[in-house]
Amino acid sequence: MKTVAIIYGWAEGRWQSKRFVKTLIKNGFEITDNIQKANVIFAHSSGCYLVPVGTKAELIVLVGLPFWPGRSLASSIVRKLVMEIKYHRRHKGFGWWLNKMSHNSWYIITRPQATYYGITRHKVGNLPSGQNTKVLLVRPSDDTTHHPEATKKLEPAKNYKYIELPGAHDDCWMEPKPYVDLLLKEL
Repeated sequence: MKTVAIIYGWAEGRWQSKRFVKTLIKNGFEITDNIQKANVIFAHSSGCYLVPVGTKAELIVLVGLPFWPGRSLASSIVRKLVMEIKYHRRHKGFGWWLNKMSHNSWYIITRPQATYYGITRHKVGNLPSGQNTKVLLVRPSDDTTHHPEATKKLEPAKNYKYIELPGAHDDCWMEPKPYVDLLLKEL
């Protein structure tokens, strides 16, 4: 059985990943909190910058990497929120988005050290090198935080396999099937 460790982004946690975890388990994966013993590391958003150096995982999946040269992180977040409001009103329901935002706020308030750590690690030099492990860089096509040409602008990305999937920044949590199918294909 393949094990998956999830590294959450800023203001994220287990609530966001319930559907994703359920889909992983349904497809024969086991979830672990032990990143060093995981076969797969699935990092989302700012969690992409928190993958430990020297991990022994067979596969590292970086989804929605916040990287957009020339655009501040704050500007990317504002664009993301505006797009989410429009998207969720049309597709998922505004209530789900409000619930997500309340959980995001809860994670920020209750984990200030994680917020600080995540912000201070938000540097390209903290991304996995891709030298000894297969790394997938997955960009949701409508992501306002992940530059469409990140592989050309990121030094470590030259060792990454680049994949673009339809959807928005947080779609791995809401529509997990394409992401789990990707894991199954790449392992």
